[in-house]
Amino acid sequence: MQQAFTPSNARQNFFAILRDTATEHRPIIIQQKDENLDAVIINRKDYEAMEETMALMMNGQLQDALEREKNSVGVTNIDDIDWDNL
Repeated sequence: MQQAFTPSNARQNFFAILRDTATEHRPIIIQQKDENLDAVIINRKDYEAMEETMALMMNGQLQDALEREKNSVGVTNIDDIDWDNL
């Protein structure tokens, strides 16, 4: 299925779009003449994963986890965990 639709085409193919976003995990763009008004339809689980990633990035936990993964032997010292900010 194509990845970009006009609003009219999206309306005609709405159920197929929903099915594809759920099964293929591909975003679908709804394009308008003014690209500032464009919208994106994505799978809910993909959206929640993006939200979680952004939250972890914003509070620094993602970088901390990546550093631990890169520099450790698979062991995390629980004394180094900021339990109040989890």
